[in-house]
Amino acid sequence: GVILGASIGTTITAQIVAFKVTEYAPILIFIGFVMMATIKRETPKQTGCIVLGLGFIFLGMQLMSDATYPLRSYDPFIDFMKHLENPLLAAGAAAVFTAVVQSSSATTGVVIMLASQGFIALEAGIALILGANVGTYATALLAAIGKPRPALQAACVHIFFRLVGALIWIGVIDILAAMASTVA
Repeated sequence: GVILGASIGTTITAQIVAFKVTEYAPILIFIGFVMMATIKRETPKQTGCIVLGLGFIFLGMQLMSDATYPLRSYDPFIDFMKHLENPLLAAGAAAVFTAVVQSSSATTGVVIMLASQGFIALEAGIALILGANVGTYATALLAAIGKPRPALQAACVHIFFRLVGALIWIGVIDILAAMASTVA
Protein backbone atom coordinates (compact mmCIF):
# COMPACT_ATOMS: atom_id res chain seq x y z
CA GLY A 1 0.00 0.00 0.00
CA VAL A 2 2.76 2.46 0.91
CA ILE A 3 4.67 1.72 -2.32
CA LEU A 4 1.54 2.38 -4.40
CA GLY A 5 0.83 5.53 -2.38
CA ALA A 6 4.32 6.85 -3.08
CA SER A 7 3.72 6.26 -6.79
CA ILE A 8 0.51 8.27 -6.64
CA GLY A 9 2.34 11.12 -4.89
CA THR A 10 4.99 11.19 -7.61
CA THR A 11 2.26 11.28 -10.26
CA ILE A 12 0.61 14.27 -8.60
CA THR A 13 3.98 16.03 -8.46
CA ALA A 14 4.42 15.41 -12.19
CA GLN A 15 1.01 16.94 -12.89
CA ILE A 16 1.89 20.04 -10.88
CA VAL A 17 5.17 20.38 -12.78
CA ALA A 18 3.36 19.96 -16.12
CA PHE A 19 1.16 23.00 -15.47
CA LYS A 20 2.71 26.38 -16.18
CA VAL A 21 3.10 27.23 -12.50
CA THR A 22 6.37 29.12 -12.87
CA GLU A 23 4.57 32.39 -13.60
CA TYR A 24 3.15 32.31 -10.06
CA ALA A 25 6.60 32.15 -8.42
CA PRO A 26 7.02 35.88 -7.68
CA ILE A 27 3.52 36.15 -6.21
CA LEU A 28 4.00 33.10 -3.99
CA ILE A 29 7.43 34.30 -2.84
CA PHE A 30 5.99 37.71 -1.96
CA ILE A 31 2.94 36.32 -0.13
CA GLY A 32 5.03 33.74 1.72
CA PHE A 33 7.59 36.33 2.79
CA VAL A 34 4.93 38.77 3.99
CA MET A 35 3.17 36.02 5.94
CA MET A 36 6.40 34.94 7.61
CA ALA A 37 7.50 38.50 8.41
CA THR A 38 4.23 39.90 9.73
CA ILE A 39 2.21 37.07 11.28
CA LYS A 40 2.98 36.17 14.88
CA ARG A 41 0.85 33.01 15.30
CA GLU A 42 2.80 29.84 14.58
CA THR A 43 0.41 27.95 12.25
CA PRO A 44 -0.18 30.80 9.75
CA LYS A 45 3.54 31.63 9.92
CA GLN A 46 4.36 28.01 8.98
CA THR A 47 1.83 28.25 6.14
CA GLY A 48 3.74 31.31 4.93
CA CYS A 49 6.94 29.27 5.03
CA ILE A 50 5.29 26.61 2.85
CA VAL A 51 4.02 29.23 0.38
CA LEU A 52 7.48 30.83 0.24
CA GLY A 53 9.11 27.44 -0.36
CA LEU A 54 6.64 26.61 -3.12
CA GLY A 55 7.40 29.95 -4.76
CA PHE A 56 11.12 29.20 -4.69
CA ILE A 57 10.51 25.74 -6.17
CA PHE A 58 8.56 27.31 -9.03
CA LEU A 59 11.29 29.93 -9.49
CA GLY A 60 13.90 27.15 -9.62
CA MET A 61 11.87 25.36 -12.30
CA GLN A 62 11.82 28.56 -14.38
CA LEU A 63 15.56 29.04 -13.95
CA MET A 64 16.20 25.43 -15.06
CA SER A 65 13.99 25.95 -18.09
CA ASP A 66 15.74 29.19 -19.03
CA ALA A 67 19.16 27.60 -18.54
CA THR A 68 18.41 24.82 -21.02
CA TYR A 69 17.49 27.18 -23.84
CA PRO A 70 21.09 27.47 -25.16
CA LEU A 71 21.21 23.67 -25.47
CA ARG A 72 18.98 23.95 -28.56
CA SER A 73 22.07 24.73 -30.63
CA TYR A 74 24.64 22.59 -28.75
CA ASP A 75 25.43 19.66 -31.07
CA PRO A 76 26.68 17.14 -28.45
CA PHE A 77 23.48 17.61 -26.46
CA ILE A 78 21.32 17.27 -29.57
CA ASP A 79 23.17 14.07 -30.54
CA PHE A 80 22.62 12.65 -27.04
CA MET A 81 18.91 13.48 -27.22
CA LYS A 82 18.66 11.64 -30.55
CA HIS A 83 19.96 8.49 -28.83
CA LEU A 84 17.05 8.70 -26.42
CA GLU A 85 14.76 7.65 -29.26
CA ASN A 86 15.63 4.10 -28.15
CA PRO A 87 13.19 3.47 -25.27
CA LEU A 88 15.49 1.09 -23.38
CA LEU A 89 18.41 3.51 -23.59
CA ALA A 90 16.20 6.41 -22.51
CA ALA A 91 14.78 4.44 -19.58
CA GLY A 92 18.26 3.33 -18.54
CA ALA A 93 19.63 6.88 -18.68
CA ALA A 94 16.72 8.17 -16.60
CA ALA A 95 17.10 5.35 -14.08
CA VAL A 96 20.77 6.19 -13.57
CA PHE A 97 20.04 9.93 -13.34
CA THR A 98 17.27 9.31 -10.80
CA ALA A 99 19.50 7.03 -8.75
CA VAL A 100 22.13 9.79 -8.64
CA VAL A 101 19.78 12.66 -7.75
CA GLN A 102 17.63 10.44 -5.49
CA SER A 103 14.37 11.93 -6.80
CA SER A 104 12.06 10.70 -9.52
CA SER A 105 10.14 13.97 -9.17
CA ALA A 106 13.29 15.93 -10.06
CA THR A 107 13.89 13.69 -13.07
CA THR A 108 10.25 14.07 -14.10
CA GLY A 109 10.58 17.84 -13.85
CA VAL A 110 13.64 17.77 -16.10
CA VAL A 111 11.84 15.52 -18.61
CA ILE A 112 8.82 17.83 -18.74
CA MET A 113 11.14 20.80 -19.19
CA LEU A 114 13.02 19.04 -22.03
CA ALA A 115 9.74 18.13 -23.72
CA SER A 116 8.37 21.66 -23.38
CA GLN A 117 11.56 23.03 -24.99
CA GLY A 118 11.16 20.59 -27.90
CA PHE A 119 14.28 18.55 -27.11
CA ILE A 120 12.53 15.18 -26.87
CA ALA A 121 9.54 13.52 -28.47
CA LEU A 122 6.60 12.31 -26.40
CA GLU A 123 7.68 8.67 -26.78
CA ALA A 124 11.17 9.46 -25.46
CA GLY A 125 9.60 11.40 -22.60
CA ILE A 126 7.47 8.41 -21.63
CA ALA A 127 10.52 6.13 -21.68
CA LEU A 128 12.42 8.62 -19.51
CA ILE A 129 9.55 8.77 -17.00
CA LEU A 130 9.44 4.97 -16.84
CA GLY A 131 13.18 4.95 -16.23
CA ALA A 132 12.80 7.57 -13.50
CA ASN A 133 10.37 5.27 -11.72
CA VAL A 134 12.86 2.41 -11.94
CA GLY A 135 15.67 4.67 -10.71
CA THR A 136 14.04 5.03 -7.32
CA TYR A 137 15.54 1.62 -6.55
CA ALA A 138 18.61 3.37 -5.16
CA THR A 139 16.60 5.26 -2.56
CA ALA A 140 14.83 2.08 -1.51
CA LEU A 141 18.09 0.16 -1.18
CA LEU A 142 19.81 2.94 0.74
CA ALA A 143 16.87 3.17 3.12
CA ALA A 144 17.02 -0.59 3.76
CA ILE A 145 20.75 -0.72 4.59
CA GLY A 146 21.28 -1.93 8.13
CA LYS A 147 17.56 -2.42 8.74
CA PRO A 148 15.81 -5.67 9.69
CA ARG A 149 15.03 -8.25 7.01
CA PRO A 150 11.45 -7.00 6.37
CA ALA A 151 12.85 -3.60 5.35
CA LEU A 152 15.10 -5.22 2.75
CA GLN A 153 12.17 -7.32 1.54
CA ALA A 154 10.04 -4.19 1.15
CA ALA A 155 12.86 -2.56 -0.83
CA CYS A 156 13.07 -5.61 -3.10
CA VAL A 157 9.30 -5.53 -3.68
CA HIS A 158 9.60 -1.84 -4.52
CA ILE A 159 12.34 -2.54 -7.06
CA PHE A 160 10.46 -5.50 -8.55
CA PHE A 161 7.23 -3.45 -8.78
CA ARG A 162 8.97 -0.58 -10.58
CA LEU A 163 11.02 -2.77 -12.92
CA VAL A 164 8.16 -5.04 -13.99
CA GLY A 165 5.87 -2.06 -14.46
CA ALA A 166 8.42 -0.29 -16.65
CA LEU A 167 9.06 -3.40 -18.75
CA ILE A 168 5.33 -3.88 -19.32
CA TRP A 169 4.71 -0.26 -20.28
CA ILE A 170 7.85 0.20 -22.36
CA GLY A 171 6.44 -2.29 -24.85
CA VAL A 172 3.35 -0.14 -25.44
CA ILE A 173 4.90 3.32 -25.50
CA ASP A 174 3.28 4.10 -28.85
CA ILE A 175 -0.17 3.36 -27.40
CA LEU A 176 0.60 5.48 -24.32
CA ALA A 177 1.77 8.33 -26.55
CA ALA A 178 -1.41 8.13 -28.63
CA MET A 179 -3.54 8.18 -25.47
CA ALA A 180 -1.58 11.14 -24.07
CA SER A 181 -1.98 13.02 -27.34
CA THR A 182 -5.76 12.77 -27.11
CA VAL A 183 -5.82 14.08 -23.55
CA ALA A 184 -3.41 17.01 -23.75
